[in-house]
Amino acid sequence: MTRAAHEFPLADDALSRIIREHHAPLVTHVQGRVRSPGDAEDIVQETWIRAMARIAEEEEQGAIRNLRAFLYRIAGNLSIDHLRRRKVRAHLEAGSIDDEEALQVASQAPLADAALIAAEQQRAFEAALRGLPARARKVLLLSRVEGWTYPRIAEALGISLRTVSNDIERALALCLSQLIERED
Repeated sequence: MTRAAHEFPLADDALSRIIREHHAPLVTHVQGRVRSPGDAEDIVQETWIRAMARIAEEEEQGAIRNLRAFLYRIAGNLSIDHLRRRKVRAHLEAGSIDDEEALQVASQAPLADAALIAAEQQRAFEAALRGLPARARKVLLLSRVEGWTYPRIAEALGISLRTVSNDIERALALCLSQLIERED
């Protein structure tokens, strides 16, 4: 038994007869819908593939009652799918969807794994901050979170500009080393 005969319930000669009988009318029918001989041939080819797969599935449940109607239904559905894809492609190629519309398709929200990683990094940073000396933590937060300038921090805390710079440098180094430790 040949592979094709084993996969499909139709013998090779019966399959050839069915294709010869229905191929040209199917192509004509599909071409009338899609207005393209090449696309019509492709759709009919896909029709045969789907029909043979379905016939193989139906073998145990019983034969398909009206083969012609069955083939035309598959070809019609594939034609509709093809026309829908063509319409979307034409809109995209014509630039009929503006940038604002296109941006609304994708969510601006971070991916779930990115959000989890960001939350873990935030917790690690907060733990590192808690481990800093009080003045260094305050200087770092005023500078990086509140956006204060070094002179403003120095004046508010009554310390020198050099001390502000040293505290920020020390705080960042300690935070960085603690974050690196956590990753290892």
